[in-house]
Amino acid sequence: MKEKLTILIADIQDDINSINRIQDEFNSFTKSLSDPPDRYEKMVIGYLMHNFYNACENIFLNIARVFENNIEPQAWHKSILKRMKLTIKDIRPAVINEKLYKQLNDFRAFRHVFRHLYSDELDWEKERLLVNKFNNTVSTFIEELNEFINFLEQLITQNDEGKME
Repeated sequence: MKEKLTILIADIQDDINSINRIQDEFNSFTKSLSDPPDRYEKMVIGYLMHNFYNACENIFLNIARVFENNIEPQAWHKSILKRMKLTIKDIRPAVINEKLYKQLNDFRAFRHVFRHLYSDELDWEKERLLVNKFNNTVSTFIEELNEFINFLEQLITQNDEGKME
């Protein structure tokens, strides 16, 4: 178990680094947006928010593989996010709180629209709402992940002391 937890920590930290790079690109790009943004600008912002949520989901999948090992194939995008707000008794604490769950669910829904939008333009009014939440959501997400990493490190310590199988 110690090896799995150590690998999970490394995977989460690697994804946090990716999220930090995405946030840097997002902030750099949004500094010089047109008002209103043109089609290209909306697509770039959408792509960056899409990538942010992909990184979040990758973290959630890695956590679920270590702790729950049961990811249902139907509607798994919604269920994996919901599962991360749950404390699973005797297994793990919640990874995210209810407020962050709601924020990330908005990004999940946007990512779905972004992936399936072929010929129509993005709705800037809806996209702008997420743009305004982006930095706060990223910061909160990273804070909560760091708390979860602390939990994982405690499990490793317990394992080292012979308290965990």
